[in-house]
Parts: sequence; C-alpha cells; structure tokens
Amino acid sequence: MDSSPSRAVLAVSSDVYRVYLHTGFDFPEKGTVKKWDQGTIKITINPGANDDPKATVKQSDELVMKGMKYDIDNEGTVDLEFFVDKEKGVGEPKLVKIEIEGKGCSCCCVDPLYIREVDIIWNQVIYRFPIHNYLSPYTPCSACCGSSEKDEPQHGCAPYLFAQPGGGSVNHDELEGFIKTARDKELNIIKSMVPWEREDKVGPICGYVGYNKYKDLPRFLQFRQAWIDSFASSIKEGQRKIIPAVLLNCLCGCCGEAPERDFKSFAHYMDCFVHMGEKVGWSKSEIKDGLKVGQIFQQDPEFGRQIIQGPNSTKLWKVEELSDTWKAGIDKIPSHVIDGEDINTVISDGRLYEIKNSGTLEGIKHGGKLSKKITGHKQTWYVTHADVLLFHSKARPEEEAFVPVLIRLENKNDGEPETFWYPPENDVHKEDPTYLAWLFAKMHFRCADWGVYSIGTHYARAHAQNEVFAISMYRNLSSSHPLFRLLKPHFQGIVGVNCQARESLIASDQNAFAKFMSSGDDLPQLLVNCCKELHYDNMVVPTDFETRGLKDVPNYFFRDDCEALWEILLSYVKEMVDLSYSSDGDVTEDTELQSFVQEIVDPGFKGFGGAGFPDSLTSKEKLVEYLTVLIFNVSCFHTGVNFQINKYLGYVPNAPPSLRTPPPKQDDVITMDHIMQSLPQYECALAAMISLEVLGNFSPIERFYVETKAEHKLGYLGENMAVSEEQEGCIKRMVLRMEGLRDTITKRNVGKYLAYNVLSPQNIPITTQT
Repeated sequence: MDSSPSRAVLAVSSDVYRVYLHTGFDFPEKGTVKKWDQGTIKITINPGANDDPKATVKQSDELVMKGMKYDIDNEGTVDLEFFVDKEKGVGEPKLVKIEIEGKGCSCCCVDPLYIREVDIIWNQVIYRFPIHNYLSPYTPCSACCGSSEKDEPQHGCAPYLFAQPGGGSVNHDELEGFIKTARDKELNIIKSMVPWEREDKVGPICGYVGYNKYKDLPRFLQFRQAWIDSFASSIKEGQRKIIPAVLLNCLCGCCGEAPERDFKSFAHYMDCFVHMGEKVGWSKSEIKDGLKVGQIFQQDPEFGRQIIQGPNSTKLWKVEELSDTWKAGIDKIPSHVIDGEDINTVISDGRLYEIKNSGTLEGIKHGGKLSKKITGHKQTWYVTHADVLLFHSKARPEEEAFVPVLIRLENKNDGEPETFWYPPENDVHKEDPTYLAWLFAKMHFRCADWGVYSIGTHYARAHAQNEVFAISMYRNLSSSHPLFRLLKPHFQGIVGVNCQARESLIASDQNAFAKFMSSGDDLPQLLVNCCKELHYDNMVVPTDFETRGLKDVPNYFFRDDCEALWEILLSYVKEMVDLSYSSDGDVTEDTELQSFVQEIVDPGFKGFGGAGFPDSLTSKEKLVEYLTVLIFNVSCFHTGVNFQINKYLGYVPNAPPSLRTPPPKQDDVITMDHIMQSLPQYECALAAMISLEVLGNFSPIERFYVETKAEHKLGYLGENMAVSEEQEGCIKRMVLRMEGLRDTITKRNVGKYLAYNVLSPQNIPITTQT
C-alpha cells in the first residue's frame, strides 16, 4: 500500500509550485510530430539567493522533471507540481535557472530543445518567465564535441538559462544581489558566444559576428529548422533551374560558339517572362504584376511612379540649388517637359528633385567576369554613373505628375565624357531614335540604380546595420532586461541570414550577384561605398523626409506609409519605455543600455566613423526615438525595400541588372535592335529572377504586425518576450492601430492598376529573415 503523504497533507507543510514548461515552435512543420527525450530538465527557483544576505527569498532545491517527453515541432506543454518545505523559505519565484542533464555520453548526436516559456503558479499567482531560446543537455564527457565544464556552452547553447518573470527589470533597479549576479553571469557567457569579428578583417563596413560559417553560430543565432530547410531548398532549386542552360553553353563552347540567347523584342521578352516566371516558381499574381509593369514601363509617369513607390524609394532629394552635376545639361531641358515654365521658377517652387547614384558607384569597375561561364560568351557588363532630375508638374493629373526630365550618364571607367538625355516630344513615334535614346538612357539609370539598391538600400541598410544592433543586444542586454524583451522578437534571425549571405550569396567565391549584375564583380568596394552613406539621421523617418524636402511629392506612398508606421511604433515604444523608466536619470544609470548603445558605435560602426549614432543616451525621449529607429529599420524599412522586387526588378527591360553595351554617346543613333542586344541574355535574366525569388519572399516562420489567418500569417503575440499584463496591453494597442492602418491602405488601393500594399501591416514581418 502507498505510504506517501497525500497532496492535502503535503500542502499544509509545503509551498506548492506548479511548473508549466512550454516547448517547441510556434510554427509547426507539416507532417512531423517529434518528441524530445534526450535529457532531464532541472529548474531552480531563486538560484544563488542563499548566498545573498540581502535576499528576501531563498533558493529551492532542483525541481526535476524526469522521464518526460517534450514537443519539438509543435507547441507543447508539460506541467508538474512540486511541494517545497515551507521551512526552506523559498517564497516568491523572482528568478529561475533552467538546465538539462544529459543521458550518458551521447553529446555528438544530441539535439537542443527549444524552450518558449516557463510558468510557475505559486500562492495563486502566475509568474511567466519568457525564454525563447535553445538549451542542450550537459554531459560530463569531453571526449566528443561537448565541453566538460558545466559553465561552458554546450553544442552552441548556453549551459543554462536564467529568467526573471513578467516585464523583467533594468539592472540598477535590482536590490537583491543574487539576481544581479545571475544577469552578469549570463552576459559573460553570451559575450563569449557572440564575438565581434576582428576589426582588421571587417574593414570600413558594418561590424559583424565573428563566425565564418553559419553552422558554427550559436544555436540561438541560427534559424529554426523550417527556415533552414526552406532556404537550402530555394538555393538548390535555383541552381537546378539554371544549370541546364549553363551546361548547354559550356558544351557548345567546347564544340564551337555557344548560342546567343538574346531577346528579340519586348514582345518576345514578355512571352519568355511568363515561361521564366513559371520555371523559377513565381506565383501567378507575381507574374501578372510583372506583365502589368511590362505594359507601361516605357512611360515617363511610370518611371517616376517607381521612384516613389518602387523598392528603392530612398535616394530622392529636392533640388534647393543646382549642383555642378547638372550645370552642363540643365539649360538644354526642352520647354515642353517642364510645362513651358522657367527652370529657376520650378526650383524656387520646390518642384525639382534629383537622385544621384554617381558618388555611390565611384570606383566600381565594369562587370562580366562570369559572363562566359553563364552565357557562353565573354561580355562586358557596363557600370555607368547615372543621375536623374524629376519634375513635379502642376499641369498633369496627380497620378502622372512626377516625371523624369533629365538623365546624366557617364562611362567613367572608359574615360568617356558625360552625356545628357531629355524626353522627346510627346507625339514622337516609339521607333524614333530620340524616343529610343531616351528609353535607353532610362535603362542605364535603372541598371545603375539596381546595383545601388541591392547592396546599399537592401543589404547595407536593411541587413548589415541590423546585424550590428542584434549583436550588441545579445552582448549587452540580459534576457531579463525589458529592452531585450522588447527588441528580441525583432532581431531574431538577422545574424543568421547575414551569415548565410556572407557564406553563400556575397562571398568572393560564391558571389551570386556577379552572375547577372553589372556592379556585381566589384561588390566589396560597392559595399564600402554604401556603408559610408549610412547615418542615424536618415533613419529617423520624419526628420529624413523633412531634410530631403519630400513632404510635397504627390502619391509618395512609401513616405506616407512610413510616416504612419513610425507614429504607431513611436507611440508603442514610448508606452513600453514608460513602464520601465520613470525619469531621464533611469536612462543614464542603466549600464546595460549604455553598453548596448556604445557597442553599436564602436566596434559596430567604427569602420566609418560611427554613422552618426549616439554613443550614449541621456533622456527618455531620445531612448524612445532610438529604439523606434531600430525596430522600424529591421521590420518596416526592410519590408518596404525588399518585398516587391519581383515585379519591378524581375521584369528585366524595366530594370536591367546589367547592360552589355555602354551608355550612348551624345550623337549615337539608338535602334531597338541595339537596345535588345544590350539587355542581359536569357541565362542572366533567369539568374536574376532566381535570386529575387530567394530574397523577395517571406520565410515560412515569419511573424507579422497583423495576423491574417486566411494567408497563414501569424501575428505578433506568441513571439513576444514582453509578457507582463501591462506590456501585452501595449502590444495589443499597437496591433489595433496597425489594423486601422491596414484598412486605410486597403481602401487607398481600390482601383489601382498596381497596388502599393507592401507596407500594409499584414505584409510587414516584425524582423528581417530574407
């Protein structure tokens, strides 16, 4: 007969702690139901409290969850009830330590366990401890890949995890030393696991994590398996699709000349585009949008619309005073393109704008080193310095009011003089050389812009910068800091995707861009040039648009949506900051925060002078702005410049990634045959579409600001680490405002030929994972 005391008897002399351990992903993988049973989980309440004379609680014995199986692929929960002798005085659970004891000597084949959260019910109060991290079993054997030291990382995971409940706390608020000790110990471990790359290796670009291979990253910096499988599958599938064309060229090259696989006309390209889109795996809607672009891309209003609604809507400035760039060509602008107005009047009215890519492309050589391998023919892919002036017309309908009026081209690599190009008369036939020369000039600008966009706007600002933020967060903010819990959902994955990019997309020996982009061969130098242009002030959204003089540009939906999103996030961040900081002094005294800010400047942006980022914060107002900058950049900005690239950059005549003939000389007669022979051949166009498909789609584990169940898009709640009732209230209010913005954008797009909904909150992932 069982002689153990009943629950009722135990409850009289014991504190009852009911522990809920939540494991597995919020993103179940189809067709798999796996259980984890490779170790025993041990939880200690208030670890270290017995050694702290100021502690008001005591440390518990290890609460052992033995013989349990835990979900891996799906959300799962295991709960156990523990009775702790009241005389031990453990009391309120203010801190937990979680560790796993392994089974025997199986360290080489041990899988880490993803722990989402630990909940403890004590004294009828629920204490939530957000984790969202991996933990690997500790084994005392060092014969294999695991460490024999219990305080050393195990298989890419911290040896144990600490967590405080609810909203966490800033370090200087902690009066009890055992909590401070745990935070310091955690940070020391994480710092050893997340090193900065050596300064001499990084050079004048954004700092990055000190690992060469993605597989060597700590597990918490890697992706969840669903994303890894998807990325690997996309790369392999892309290679499979382009290999037959490359092999055919190689074979023909051995037997003689490889075939010239040119597009014969725009109509021929449009037919091929459908086939290539299907081959690459584009959705029907993406192919349809690309075809829509193909119908109108030659029109000047469409050129202007894509400047303010396309993927690279960030280089535009109002012309306050004409620079030397334009002085040789400004007087020749035909009167009809500026509605018969005087150019000086247009400037004084604030209706002339410019994009200058020449500075960014300084020193970038022509490409095409891989052209023979890809196409079977040695080609030169021309890098042209290209700038454009745009005019805001009062006479045109608003949707057609923003048009290009002057393009400057310079083949600086070959020492050719600059040339200037103007729109032809409105009634000029499309076969007229003046029409074709203007069209070809626009193509050269688009080609230059492709390189600046891909490496500057997208990679440097929306990827490389974000990695700096993430590394500093992991190294300087403990997992119980309220700002870590605010930022972690937004920075999840960015280090992993950048590491994969350095290894598989932009590495010198695996440079995907060199397969189709004019400036791809000189990508390292282009990245240096782009990083020099990064600056904190450009990331403060209202200030940026005001500084660039863009408040009056019509139909600038990128600006409108960015400003609306900024205000929502600014309000949200302010609410969250107010919960943890009561005064400016609290900001100044927060040593973890100040270290976080300092490391972003040095070593993060040391290679180019700190990029205007503050090296300390002294007020709540500045802290709110700073955090909003980071969250906006990693979510909204990245979305705005990345997730509509297929329809605009994938339609090659609209935005050629490379051109095989130089920019025209001023007296050249341009024909349609010349333009078609300049465009990338089939293999390069296909390579560009494959890369865009890999980069321009959501990862399978994205979280979005607004949930859309019909599209299987999960919302913000569930990934959040800020779990106090007050913090979740802030999140819910933010999501509600995001839903309102979604509805506004939906109404705005009714009847549009091409919708601008990329920045609708239902389409904005909260982090950067592609």
